[in-house]
Amino acid sequence: MNTPTWKRRALLLLVLMLCACTTPYRPPQLLDAGTTFPGLIDLAASAGGKNADVLLVHGICTHDASWAGVVVGQLMQSLTSASSSSSAHTATGGPQVQIVSSNVQTPAGHLRFDALIWSPLTTALKRQLCYDQTGKSSICEGAPPFTSTRARLNARFKDGLIDDCLPDALVYQGVARDDIQRRMRDAILQVLDAGDAASDVPLVVISHSMGSKILFDTLLRMSEEAPGSRAALVAQKAVDRLRLLVMAANQIPLLSLADQQIGTAALAPATPDSLQRLLQKRLAVEGAAADRRLTLVAFTDPNDLLSYTLQSEKYARQGVTVYNILVSNASTYFGLLERPDYAHLNYLTNPDVGRLIACGLPSSAHCKRE
Repeated sequence: MNTPTWKRRALLLLVLMLCACTTPYRPPQLLDAGTTFPGLIDLAASAGGKNADVLLVHGICTHDASWAGVVVGQLMQSLTSASSSSSAHTATGGPQVQIVSSNVQTPAGHLRFDALIWSPLTTALKRQLCYDQTGKSSICEGAPPFTSTRARLNARFKDGLIDDCLPDALVYQGVARDDIQRRMRDAILQVLDAGDAASDVPLVVISHSMGSKILFDTLLRMSEEAPGSRAALVAQKAVDRLRLLVMAANQIPLLSLADQQIGTAALAPATPDSLQRLLQKRLAVEGAAADRRLTLVAFTDPNDLLSYTLQSEKYARQGVTVYNILVSNASTYFGLLERPDYAHLNYLTNPDVGRLIACGLPSSAHCKRE
């Protein structure tokens, strides 16, 4: 029996799509010669039997406590063996930053993850747009249906990137910024109190998208509180303990435009952003031991419309090394399109990214062979 014409056409289309599907930066492409940095497992080994602390901060779009479990699980996939336990804490008194903690035992030492889930701070405001969503998200359940006709792809991107993700950036850049920073300050104080860890115990920060800017803005603000205050001490100690800073989907070059006056760029260099100013506060000294230095690794998918590589000259300084790494978070079709939501949101669930963060470069002996 002959195969129906429509089936042959469908099969041909599928073959063409598979042939035209590419991931140009899988494996990742290193943009800097001599790229080398420690992985989480190496920092756990250097903690002297104490917990190496890992701070996780998500980016735009609605997130909940499950995000922390997914990210930690992905990061641990490359290790030869690891076991973990987790707990979540949400403060009372209105929307707060939720803290999800995980303790992971690895072959080389202990890792303590603290994920700061700030998404609840913007949820109530974003619900004002629920009437516009074609397919209702988890925060929009029960909202009246959207009855107009939208093209399928337009509907997907309007529901997600525009109605759920972009509002986070708009809210933070507006009058709510101060309130968001104060609530983030409370969470940072809870997990990084000055008395909780010795100054030589390594700290890792893994931040995504706008979460990087919220974190750096808040730490900078804390560091500028009254000298000797609890907040100032915690912030300075956190900056000094940093050994590895991982930024995925970096938006600082874009978002920092909101912190500058028009007409000044042509007259003087751009005002240093909060990350630059924080790095200037590091107490690195000439000849500092290698295990006291900070490595900043920025992961970027070139098809991510909301991400930018870091300009190394802005952030590299004494005791600080900057590396950019290009990755593919999803497939590109016909050289024309990678889904924008996948390109921006899939960094920390990308196995290539997870392995590099967990195992470092060159890869640790404690990691599974590829």
